[in-house]
Amino acid sequence: MNQTPERIYVEESVSNHPLTKKILSKIENVPLVYIKDYKKIGEEKSFTKRAAEDKNSLALASKKGELVKSIGRMDHGQFYLFHEIDCKYDCEYCYLQYYFQTKVPVIFVNRDEVLEKIEEILKSFDTPYFHVGEVCDALAFDYLTEFSFDMVNLFTKYTNGTIEFRTKSTNVENLISIKNPPQNIIPSWTFSPQIIAETIEHKTPSFNERLSAAKRCQEAGYTVGVRLDPIIRVPGWEDQYRKMVEELLTTLDPRRIDYISLGTPKHNKVLFETIKRRFPESPTILGEIFPSNDGKYKYLKFQRVHIYKTMISWIRELARDIRIDLSIESEEVKELVFQSC
Repeated sequence: MNQTPERIYVEESVSNHPLTKKILSKIENVPLVYIKDYKKIGEEKSFTKRAAEDKNSLALASKKGELVKSIGRMDHGQFYLFHEIDCKYDCEYCYLQYYFQTKVPVIFVNRDEVLEKIEEILKSFDTPYFHVGEVCDALAFDYLTEFSFDMVNLFTKYTNGTIEFRTKSTNVENLISIKNPPQNIIPSWTFSPQIIAETIEHKTPSFNERLSAAKRCQEAGYTVGVRLDPIIRVPGWEDQYRKMVEELLTTLDPRRIDYISLGTPKHNKVLFETIKRRFPESPTILGEIFPSNDGKYKYLKFQRVHIYKTMISWIRELARDIRIDLSIESEEVKELVFQSC
């Protein structure tokens, strides 16, 4: 069930834009606030007050500058989209807490420019890969924007590219309404044990709700991605995560899982301090987590290796052939993890 925004901010310059009108037609009885610039929303409030309050609102605006960006830390031909920014969910470990000046989720209505840029890349690169969900939740507002329909149309035409929707949302009605969906569209979910989902991943759907959404997409013909990141060493984490892995791989069809990605907390100093200020008792910053060589706060290397090897052993018991990746890990750790897996 989608929670209606408490208020909607609309930049005056896009008040008559077709996508603005389309979105507003789907939301009733919500106060509208017309503004000059979405970046000014909440600037009179303290950071913690903005973070607590403004995620419950929504802004419609026009994006200036790049709408599609190359990802430097990944292989050439990898991109992420700026068609929306920020997230209505409030996970304690999320870097979006500090990444943008305003805390209100923003939908950029100059969608045609996004589509034109994606098409240009699809024509210019052999096998481009687009990540939707680096700076927003990919499907959280799809019931309003129908962005997935635009992507299905585009990626049906250009089969050389792939687009991945990274989400914790259950908004899959648009995706599953497509008959014979293109195989180069991959919905992917971040999963956490329910105790983590309900105590740390605030405002998100439950584990079972996410799992049901992923299963529905598989049944509609999609191959899905599974992201287990971050894996948090709460007391009894082994039992919680083993049970989750078993539920995932007995509910989903392993043959229609594109990959499983594993990760552990990795906070830069700004994020670490932000979490400490907003969630001082968060298990994502408590326990044995220390600054690493790259300046990020992480579990010790031997602990990360143990976590990954343990998780992989559970996965391999149920699905031997699924591709498993480690999220933003050193080559040394990867070698230690995979040398005997």
